Amino acid sequence: MTDVSVISKSFAEIGARAKVAVLEKPDRSNRSVVVDIKKDKKGEFFDIRILDAIELFILDEEPADRHLLLMARDPKNPKAKFLCGHDERHWFTAAIPEHSRVSTVVGAKQALKPKEIVQLETYRGVRKKDLHKRRRKLKAGGKILRQGEFMFIPEPDFEPSLDAALKNERLARGGNPHRAQYLYREGGITVYINSKYPNGLTQKQYEELIKRNPKAKRWQWQVQVRDPIVHVKGKVSHPEHATVNLGQIWHRVLLNTESKAKAAYNVAFID
Repeated sequence: MTDVSVISKSFAEIGARAKVAVLEKPDRSNRSVVVDIKKDKKGEFFDIRILDAIELFILDEEPADRHLLLMARDPKNPKAKFLCGHDERHWFTAAIPEHSRVSTVVGAKQALKPKEIVQLETYRGVRKKDLHKRRRKLKAGGKILRQGEFMFIPEPDFEPSLDAALKNERLARGGNPHRAQYLYREGGITVYINSKYPNGLTQKQYEELIKRNPKAKRWQWQVQVRDPIVHVKGKVSHPEHATVNLGQIWHRVLLNTESKAKAAYNVAFID
């Protein structure tokens, strides 16, 4: 059984508030564990809701860094872990991929990096003390930059036609979009997205849905591209993060690995 006071105390030690509710039956989300960021008159707080069969544990705390690693012992996903912390201006939570056997805040941060970032840090050299900064200098030149869940790595030899680049284009996995001054996208899969299908339907899935339910065609759909190769340059902005200025060098855009975690289903907060 979860000791709510212990969980709340650990969050207080990193400077956060946490409200933990133990439920006898699932709420409208129909999830056994929900980790969310909400706001009241006192500001932001972690809103955590669990069924009474779920146990919560704090695996690690880094008060100076304002981060902790939370684990939920859930029969459906016994390895569910969540990095909870403060990033620039706001609190956040991110699910950790289950294949990553991490038990520390530092390990969780590393597990959220895509393999391309880890390889670049290894082979082009990033000092250990800089591994988790939003700006990481590479010994071979250039910087890895991060804004929320997006990471940018320099590719100075990449030079598409500027006429083919989109201007003031959105970057989004969900929630508030980031905006790129210049964006070039290639490849990927066309998907149809709306409030009922936030993760998108492929062309085939969309056509099958319309065939089953012709009225669905009138639902407010947006056509987007899933998993394309994306490059950006210029300024990248977001209302909850400091603007990143990439200058005139094109940067490859990579997302953190949270989408690979089963526990991401339990995270209601989207940056």
